[in-house]
Amino acid sequence: MNKTPVAHIGIALAAIFIVFFMGLSVWYGGRAAWSDASVLRASWLVGQWREGKGPVYTEAQWQQTHDELLAALKLTPQNPQLLDDLGFLNAARADALGAAAAGSPELALQQSLLTTAIGHYRAATVLRPSFPYTWAYLALAKHLKGDNDAELWRAFDMAMRYGSREAGAQPAIAQVGFAHWNGLEAQRKAGMVAMVANAPAKPRAVLLAIAKTYGVALPP
Repeated sequence: MNKTPVAHIGIALAAIFIVFFMGLSVWYGGRAAWSDASVLRASWLVGQWREGKGPVYTEAQWQQTHDELLAALKLTPQNPQLLDDLGFLNAARADALGAAAAGSPELALQQSLLTTAIGHYRAATVLRPSFPYTWAYLALAKHLKGDNDAELWRAFDMAMRYGSREAGAQPAIAQVGFAHWNGLEAQRKAGMVAMVANAPAKPRAVLLAIAKTYGVALPP
């Protein structure tokens, strides 16, 4: 049976759409692959720094790592891991500045770095809303900046919800919770006590040390 001209046109259009969407898939897949490949060194380095390992931190090395992550994020702006890594880099550098004097350039830099970190973490929570580490470090960055607001406590609660049994997220949660212990609601206190009590021996020792730093004595 011969096909009508309309049928031929329909087949041609279908073929064009298939080729078009295949091209889009290759384009976006290629961008994602290039982004991942371009950031291998930076991602590895951030992972090492998170664990307290790797080469000694220098400002030049921080800048190179930051720029590589930012360039990769421009290729794949919806990549939550890149946002997490950038959040960590900015917060870690801010924390390394220590207790900066009021009105000093160091304090201004510290606040700027923490604001940037919070922005990256906030964007990452939208993309990975049940990932506990982002919530924990968003809460910690807010705490370090002095933002004792609703966003901090929502991040804290989400971190507790998804990460109270995650050894990697627990120290950040503990630092926020124990720093605000005297004003903490009873339900949150109970959650913190349970988190410490249920942790294995080594992570529990870390959490107890953080509690001691803030003068918090937990039930045995």
